[in-house]
Amino acid sequence: MRQCGWLAATPVEFQDEVLKNSNFYTFEKAKWIYRPGDAGDGLWGVVEGGLHVILTQGVIAPRAGVFASTGFWTGEGSLLAREPRAIGLCTTRTTQMIHLPGRAFLTIAAKQPEAWRWVGLLTFFHMVGALGLREDLCLRDPEARVIAALCRMLTPHWGGPSIAGGLENTPVTIDISQTELADLCNVSRSFLASLLSTLKQQGLIEPGYGAITILQPTVLAQRLRSFT
Repeated sequence: MRQCGWLAATPVEFQDEVLKNSNFYTFEKAKWIYRPGDAGDGLWGVVEGGLHVILTQGVIAPRAGVFASTGFWTGEGSLLAREPRAIGLCTTRTTQMIHLPGRAFLTIAAKQPEAWRWVGLLTFFHMVGALGLREDLCLRDPEARVIAALCRMLTPHWGGPSIAGGLENTPVTIDISQTELADLCNVSRSFLASLLSTLKQQGLIEPGYGAITILQPTVLAQRLRSFT
């Protein structure tokens, strides 16, 4: 957790306090960490495993938005606004999670006032990610939209492997079904199936049941840049 995602971008003394005051849990596949509308209580992070971030603000909602893995943190919205959860988190495999309760965070902030700055940093990361996702989904080329969505789920603040340098060419599995990916990218299932078959033949991915393994993340990202 100190080497990837949001926590890695904060000072060591803040990391120490977060890890010391947090609780660790293991959840089986398909377990809700929290649902949209639940009362908020602090921050949650993914130690190992994966989950779907369930989006709620669109016309057709809720729906699985993105896959997030090790290094992903969230929960700052409810901490700052004292409002119910605006998103949901549901595990896609056996997942180890870390939870920093709201009261524990306030205790840290009393000793380290800059803790509020680091929560703001997490909000900034999520804002940038949401804007990037919006821009990706405005791409006119449907192939570009799909590849952009896959690449975005490999980026640092969603907990992707690219955050830990040297893993750029290491295969990584994204837990998302073809139906969910087609809905996310606004393409038909038949188009998506054809595209995934092509990418498989090119050695870039390996589709599976409810998941897609990215075999060459760097090459896939280069493919995306060819559309610009």
